Amino acid sequence: MNLLDIFKTSLNSLNTNKLRSSLTLLGIVIGILSVISLMGMGKGFEKSVTDTIESLGTNLIFITPSRDSKTGTASIISLKDAEILSENRQNTSVKSVTPELVQMGKINFGNNWKYTQVYGVTQNYKTVRSLEMKYGSFLSDIHVANLAEVAVLGVNAAEELLGNRNPIGQNIKINGRNMKVIGVLEEKGGGFGGVSIDDRALIPVTTAHYRLSENHTNPGTVNLNTIVVEAINSDSVNKALLESTSILRFNHKIGSDDEDDFQILNQQDILDTFQSVTQGITIFLAAIAGISLVVGGIGVMNIMLVSVTERTREIGIRKSLGAKRRDILLQFVSESIVLSSIGGLVGILLGWLVLYSIAQIPPQGDDGGFTFNTEFTFNIAFLAFSVSAATGLFFGIFPALRASKLQPVDALRYQ
Repeated sequence: MNLLDIFKTSLNSLNTNKLRSSLTLLGIVIGILSVISLMGMGKGFEKSVTDTIESLGTNLIFITPSRDSKTGTASIISLKDAEILSENRQNTSVKSVTPELVQMGKINFGNNWKYTQVYGVTQNYKTVRSLEMKYGSFLSDIHVANLAEVAVLGVNAAEELLGNRNPIGQNIKINGRNMKVIGVLEEKGGGFGGVSIDDRALIPVTTAHYRLSENHTNPGTVNLNTIVVEAINSDSVNKALLESTSILRFNHKIGSDDEDDFQILNQQDILDTFQSVTQGITIFLAAIAGISLVVGGIGVMNIMLVSVTERTREIGIRKSLGAKRRDILLQFVSESIVLSSIGGLVGILLGWLVLYSIAQIPPQGDDGGFTFNTEFTFNIAFLAFSVSAATGLFFGIFPALRASKLQPVDALRYQ
């Protein structure tokens, strides 16, 4: 028999018991559907994270305080550090530097209120974070120097608090302090790992420290959460990182044998970390979904064992007519593979439909910022189909071996 004949015979055999074959097929379909859906959602989540991080720029360096592993106390990075990095002539690969002082705040306008992140920044924040103004103007050095009580709102925050009013010149309250709105940002999106920029309020870093912050450890020192350093271009990131590290170590009087009292990461380091985490999550989800595929494979083995028992006389007749052991083996293995492959194709189609349906779900959340992203790729489909075929092969071998070992005389006597 050639492969085409074997395939036709396999379909005829499976067609004999339509209900039983369909129920077995369902197990494979559910297994493949689970694998496709969970891997697609995992890949979509990974792509969302990657796009969000890359949208912030590929030439950014993030400097944060470190924490002593023995005492648990955190070190300090200050506005003075940011100024030194910005002004130091040795920092030849740095284009711009901006501090970030982040705290949660309640913003009020009349009866409307919003609890969100309030960022203390300088005018460089606009260029470093690639922001554009929708209305008004951004913060200036004069605002920072004078501890001005002014604010720039993200577009979602402005709409939620002020509605259709002209936002420029409106007085809002942030943690009970009066602030005048001087600008509204264009929609930016993003915000993985925190609140979207569209929902934040930006105020002068000095105002954030002296007017809103309750932590005044050292008089005259503005403590920061992060210093963001923008390199001249993506090729200058590593050099800018080394220069910034050297300048901060000198400024903090760190000895040559001592460890840094700050952490410094570039955008690629953060991206690699998140990608490794999301890839691990995707693999974990696929492994869980694979359990249902194993259950489906056991169902295939069960139906093939039943089929061997029911077709014992058929096997005896074939062997008495000259069929070899390998012919019987190939026949039953092919039936198992055909059954699993059909289930795999149906599962792939349903998986694509599920992912497509999920992707059509409108953004969720009060700010409309959370979107269900999915990704269906050829690699995922090929992997799923290969796994389904391999499942049929693996779980079909034992029943096929059992059938091939039957002696013609015993098989013909079977009732």
